[in-house]
Amino acid sequence: MSDPTGNFSAGPPLTPKRGDAPRQQAGKQPGKPPRQPASKQRPPRKRGGVFGFLASFFVGGLYRFGVIAVLLALIVGGGGFYVLSAGLPSVDSLKDYRPPLESRIYASNFQLVAELADQHRIYVPYDRIPPLVAQAFISAEDQNFWVDPGIDPAAIIRAGVTDMMRLGSNRRPIGASTITQQVVKNMLLDNRITYARKIKEVILALRVSQAMSKQQILTLYLNEIYLGSNSYGVAAAAQTYFNKPLNQLNIAEAASLGAMPKAPSTYDPFRHPQQALDRRNWVIGRMLADGAISAADAKAAMAEPLLPHAGTQPLTVPNAGYFADAVQQDVAQRFGADDATQGGLIIRTSLNPQLQAAAQTAVRNGLQHYDHAYSGWHGLVGHIDDPDLAQRWQADLGKQATPAGMRHNWHLAVVLSVTPTAAKLGYTDNSAAAGTDTAVIGSIALAQTRWARPWVNGQPGPAPYEMSQVLHPGDFVMVSPGSKQATFNLEQIPNIQGSLICMDPRTGRILAMVGGWSHDISPFNRATQALRQPGSSVKPLVYLTAMEQNIQPDAPVLDAPFVQQMPDGTTYRPGNYEEDFQGPVPIYHALEQSLNLATLNLARTVGLDNIAKNFESFGIVNPMPPYYPSAIGAIDTTLWKMVTAYAALDEYGRQVTPSLIDSITDPDGKVLYQSNTVPACDNCSGGDPSQPPQLTYAGQQLADPASVFQDITMMKGVVLRGTGTPAVTGITQPVAGKTGTTNNFNDAWFIGFTPGVLTGCWIGFDKPQSLGKDQTGGNVCGPIWNEFMKVALADQPNLDFAVPDGVTLQATNGVTEAFKTGQAPGAQSSGSLLAGSPPAAVTTPASSNGAAVAGQPNPPVQAPAVDKQLGGLY
Repeated sequence: MSDPTGNFSAGPPLTPKRGDAPRQQAGKQPGKPPRQPASKQRPPRKRGGVFGFLASFFVGGLYRFGVIAVLLALIVGGGGFYVLSAGLPSVDSLKDYRPPLESRIYASNFQLVAELADQHRIYVPYDRIPPLVAQAFISAEDQNFWVDPGIDPAAIIRAGVTDMMRLGSNRRPIGASTITQQVVKNMLLDNRITYARKIKEVILALRVSQAMSKQQILTLYLNEIYLGSNSYGVAAAAQTYFNKPLNQLNIAEAASLGAMPKAPSTYDPFRHPQQALDRRNWVIGRMLADGAISAADAKAAMAEPLLPHAGTQPLTVPNAGYFADAVQQDVAQRFGADDATQGGLIIRTSLNPQLQAAAQTAVRNGLQHYDHAYSGWHGLVGHIDDPDLAQRWQADLGKQATPAGMRHNWHLAVVLSVTPTAAKLGYTDNSAAAGTDTAVIGSIALAQTRWARPWVNGQPGPAPYEMSQVLHPGDFVMVSPGSKQATFNLEQIPNIQGSLICMDPRTGRILAMVGGWSHDISPFNRATQALRQPGSSVKPLVYLTAMEQNIQPDAPVLDAPFVQQMPDGTTYRPGNYEEDFQGPVPIYHALEQSLNLATLNLARTVGLDNIAKNFESFGIVNPMPPYYPSAIGAIDTTLWKMVTAYAALDEYGRQVTPSLIDSITDPDGKVLYQSNTVPACDNCSGGDPSQPPQLTYAGQQLADPASVFQDITMMKGVVLRGTGTPAVTGITQPVAGKTGTTNNFNDAWFIGFTPGVLTGCWIGFDKPQSLGKDQTGGNVCGPIWNEFMKVALADQPNLDFAVPDGVTLQATNGVTEAFKTGQAPGAQSSGSLLAGSPPAAVTTPASSNGAAVAGQPNPPVQAPAVDKQLGGLY
């Protein structure tokens, strides 16, 4: 029913009257009879028998199965979700994430020494990541990064369908990971490829996307992603592949980095340049499609070479590997191994790069000199038989690995031809100065290879008389530039090893350290780790013990046979290096000439227990074996410990603690460690400004300065008149030192010092064997020490050792020695000789007139058979 306005209004229902014709219902076709009341309807038609029954049952069964399947899926899925999500790590750790940062070691002049890290990583915050770099990764890895919820449902479904079709094919599932999922995989989960892990990744990605901003997620991703060549994060990769800071990368370089997350090894531009180039250009195309760059920019970027500037390692102090290892061990002991390599520590050290270079050069020169004189030819690197060697030699050479440990001016070369008097060789110079793969041809004359003696019956034979005894066509050898153009010198890496430590004795700061020929060949540090017998280099502490007992430097000591019963019942009968004895000699002469018998007789006088106290307090060995061979060096110690002991002598008995590290700071600049090498100034505050500052260095007093100065004065005689003279040739500054040579000439030592610089040297084979007759500490280590100290002393003042209070310098027998108050030259020359209680069978040698001469060495007398298995020689 409608109102006047034409709107419908509600009214009572219209009920048809009896007899009225029924109204046609809407939607019914005209003429179709109305539906009869239920009571008058026809009974339902029966369905088609058994087929109808089966159809009805099948349809009903499918419906019921579908319902049950949905319910089971919900139950299983919910249960699986509960199980998989229950043990997942919390995403809160990502909010406070601090990436592992490499620690850096710096020299005293702030030059980089080494980077300590398992992973090369340079962290950059979000505001320092160029948008161009970020976009390269987004275009390549996750175009919807800014809007997706942490996952890409369409990509997941597509990957899931593909993986289902691959079931049983043993092919790995394809990925559909967003940047957020990659962060989860790299930082919260493992890298196992399973469906369960993938579901966990999805769950965590959704949680991370809710808990963190997109900027935070992108920062984590770009600092954590592995990009090959041990580079983690975009800043480290920019340095590795382009030698540039991140903010200087162009489009092509940014796209090269963005190309690598998918497969860093496959797209490594160094190893697979074509694949890397194709992938880079694909990323550039994606950046263009995303509107991040223009078509012109894309075209220009694709035209750029793959690596316009090959990446290089940061410029570091060369040949400082042993020093860096020692620093790393020190840091690890203080803060733990993880902080040492992952804490981002800034470690300032005492290393002097100039002295380090001089130390490495001096040690290598000395080892080469010995090797050429005594070791024969053992320098063949490899060999190739190639009939076309003359044309293919560069290709053949390129297949031969370059040996580790070559000196900076050495080259790996191949022998092209040989005549009786010369050999023709070639090498490829790929240095920046030479250009790319420049062929260099030269010759070696037979006269330059006289040292390369061929081996005969396991020993170096005579010098070669024709070149074919040494070299053959196809040999790979090492060469260095000769004195004339187009000439070479034949080279080889010595088998003998050596070590050197230079210290500032006032502070204990280590200025240079060499632990062997090459850290690349052997990282074993022979300066700090090699336990060797020091031989006669320990004798200054025996003589210091005598000075502490108020024995004068010119007092006579008996250089005569020494016999001692050992605890195992054997008889110890050592001898001197010269296998003779000189009778009564002044103490200073016994030290200068390193007389074993005189030293042992003196040790018997002063007492082994007193000598042991000095050995132990000065740090040579602890405890000292209580046997007489210990007094002449039959103990095991290191160059580090010996140099530390000599530093205390240089400082007049003050204990010196060696130090490699000046300071350590964390990434925020907080000082974690500061060395105690800065002296205290006693008169700087409120003192007289006209007086120089009085500096006091920390350290316990181990011996009285007067006795130590007497010892120093005698050690000056060692290098002026004794066994250490080769060490000071051409050096004008006053030097005190002592040689050390062990039995069978297995070890050669020299440790010497001035008032401002202390240096110790050791030479020997890793597996102890004889260096050869007369290869003493003075002859082998002395020249190395001399070469290095001429550099170390170049800017040092020419100062003598200061005379302490209560001591005077006086002449005795034409030699200047130090005497304490109450002592005088010759005052102890009469009376019993300093020989303890020698055996009754010992006969004192006589002078030419038949009487022993105190204060003067007598003519040598041949010694009886002696035991050379224990103790030092020279």
